[in-house]
Amino acid sequence: MKLFVTPKGDRWICSECEKDFAETITEQSWRVAFTKIDPMLRCSECKQGDIEIFD
Repeated sequence: MKLFVTPKGDRWICSECEKDFAETITEQSWRVAFTKIDPMLRCSECKQGDIEIFD
């Protein structure tokens, strides 16, 4: 999961949504603050995590 700094505030974006937003990321010059692997983080768009938690 990557934390993007955007004109409208910081947003966590998963790898799948990052592909969908690639054009917007480039156009608006979003920058990555940092990348973090944490099963509790959720994407701002799809509300899913990058890592599946198995019980």
